[in-house]
Amino acid sequence: MLERNKTRQKTAGSVRTRRTGMPFLYFIAAGILSCAQITGVGSPFGVAFAAAACRTGYGFGAVLGTFAGYLLSHPGAEGVQYAGAALIVLAASTVFSGTGITTGRWFYPVGAAVSVAATSCIFVFADGWEWQKAVLFVCQLILAGGAAYFYEAAIDTVRGRPQKIRFGGIMVLCATVLMAAYPLQVIDLICPARIAALLIVMGTGYMGGFSYGAACGVGIGIAMDAAGGMGLYYAGIYAITGMIAGFFTRSGRVAYATAFVVTHAAVNLLGGQEVYLSGMYECFVASVCFVLVSDRMWRAIQDKLLPPNPEPTDYAARVSRLANRYASTAADAFSEMYQALAGGGSHHKEDNDLGAVFDRTADRVCRRCSAREACWERDKLATLRTLDTISGPLLRNGHVCTSDFPGHFAAQCLRFSDFVLALNEGMDALSQRRQAQRKNEDGRKLIAQQYAGVTGILKQVGESMRTGPEALPTKERELRTYAEAFGRVRTAAAWKDRRGRLHFELSGECVPRIVRNKEGFLSGLSALMGVKLTGPESIHGPGGSSLLFREQEPYTITVGIGTRTREGQQVSGDCIRYFTTEEGIACVVLSDGMGSGEQAREESESTVRMAERFLRAGISAADCVRTIGPALKLRTQGKKFVTLDIGTIDLFNGTAESVKCGAAPSFVRAVDGDGTVRVRRIRSSTLPAGLEESGEMDVTQFHMGDGDALLLLSDGIVDADGENAGWVEELMAGSIHLSARELAARIVLEGSARGAPDDMSAAVVYLTKRGA
Repeated sequence: MLERNKTRQKTAGSVRTRRTGMPFLYFIAAGILSCAQITGVGSPFGVAFAAAACRTGYGFGAVLGTFAGYLLSHPGAEGVQYAGAALIVLAASTVFSGTGITTGRWFYPVGAAVSVAATSCIFVFADGWEWQKAVLFVCQLILAGGAAYFYEAAIDTVRGRPQKIRFGGIMVLCATVLMAAYPLQVIDLICPARIAALLIVMGTGYMGGFSYGAACGVGIGIAMDAAGGMGLYYAGIYAITGMIAGFFTRSGRVAYATAFVVTHAAVNLLGGQEVYLSGMYECFVASVCFVLVSDRMWRAIQDKLLPPNPEPTDYAARVSRLANRYASTAADAFSEMYQALAGGGSHHKEDNDLGAVFDRTADRVCRRCSAREACWERDKLATLRTLDTISGPLLRNGHVCTSDFPGHFAAQCLRFSDFVLALNEGMDALSQRRQAQRKNEDGRKLIAQQYAGVTGILKQVGESMRTGPEALPTKERELRTYAEAFGRVRTAAAWKDRRGRLHFELSGECVPRIVRNKEGFLSGLSALMGVKLTGPESIHGPGGSSLLFREQEPYTITVGIGTRTREGQQVSGDCIRYFTTEEGIACVVLSDGMGSGEQAREESESTVRMAERFLRAGISAADCVRTIGPALKLRTQGKKFVTLDIGTIDLFNGTAESVKCGAAPSFVRAVDGDGTVRVRRIRSSTLPAGLEESGEMDVTQFHMGDGDALLLLSDGIVDADGENAGWVEELMAGSIHLSARELAARIVLEGSARGAPDDMSAAVVYLTKRGA
């Protein structure tokens, strides 16, 4: 409690310091900008800053600063007219406050231009109309409105602005401050304003590359030229220097600074000797200051000021499309393999037909017999009738005896005992081939079914990659702007997943403060985004810690579990798990292993664990069962089995699905508007996994609303066919007042009272609308 009070006192102290210090800072900034002027055009920058300050709520301090700055730096009527213009802006802001007009983005820039026009037109055209004066007057108005727009983008961090506009505003603010400081000289040779200008160009080129370096060089150079009356001298030098040095950004600070100094020296030769010497001194001092700033500090400034580079997003999109293509191609390949295997293998009739056994026996025994022509040519029909007579006993018993043959055939056949022996050996070989073929056929079907499951999974993965997350740049800017109040933001991301759920992720120095004030931050972010959010959820990755916020599901679930172990056993063979996926799907998985005890528990736990991993990965319950089933049969060799019962509920729209593999019936309870209670039974007609070709399943889709309930049972409570489940329906219909946990316990107790000698498990899921 003491620590919490200290933290609150410290936070309150910092807020009071900020509230008392900010008006003073606006006063100083407005006074400095009032001193900036362009020869022949005027000095509207103080008025522009006062207009931007009115947007942030510090207009009074800024207007006082303009009065001090204009009256000290512009004695006479010129200073009075600009101070009056600033006062008009403040008055307009006060009059129209609360009307909604001031929320417009162009209100204050237009107000600055109009106020300058109102107070300056009399003095400008006092001696008559001249088109040169009119052009300069219009330029002054454009400067007033444009500077106000960019000043507002630089200092107003509450309203979301595009990062490029904010960066431009900061550049304009810095340039005009340097213009105000331009008259300051050191020993009539070095200008501190130009040193700062060179440092800004160097830093911008180092952080953003040659394009940012050239653009910043042009802007800052024009400001220096306008303040010094140098034409476009510095604009050309700074632009070329920033552009060329920008190609060395990956070489390190020292190499970059060296390239900048050398390029500046070469380009600066265009000026006279006096300008060249002053430029060299200034560039050297700026380069030393640049090198003294660490790379970490420059990267922090880059993350704070420069617009994010869109290349990673484009690269990620290309990788996503490539992965989608590979996943779709692999899915097509597995689908083709599944169809080929499901179509059946080649049946070798000559190897597996009974006639082939007779042919081999005759070829083996009768080929060298002296009576071969009499048996197989003259009396061929009689021989074939004899073989047809013994086909029945041969197929029925798997072998024949001498008594199965007609007496005349045994008397005529010179090698009768050899013929019987060879026929039985051929039949044994046929039986072994058929048994091996059946095993191969079973394995082929299992593999085909698993290929079908893998095909479904790959198709889902490919579809999710094809649609991919939908980036939300506008909300991302709003998120960054809001989070910057808690500290520096390194990365801010906003997107919708394939189901349309909103996600927000933040990283940077703001994370610890957000965690300490998570409730306030979460409520504010929810109000800003217009949706309720969950979180924050901490994520630890290679780039450090980040916070993840997700859109809150409209529905929530309450789960009650009831269990009873079979008498004489220490461990139940049933296993139940429930969880909610990242996409807002509530899942309940129940598996019943064969028998009771440790071994049955191990089988059911393994089955539930595999199902959970697939479901958490976003795989549908049907494809999950279709993939797990064959693996279970191969592992158990058909000697064991487990049931699998999966219930899923979409917490955004109430869409539900039941997937059963040999499981006991499930029950869904709904209450109509008139209070009528309806209980629906969901049956399973398939055998458990491990007995038949797994992949066979019962899939039932339905809808659940506020107050509805879903019940999953093991077959220890009711039979798999559900013939004795009437009492469950009656109990559910009459137990609306019970909680999920109480209802599950009642069902297990009632099942025990009915004398069921097996493990018992019941999972009751109540669906409730949030805020209902």
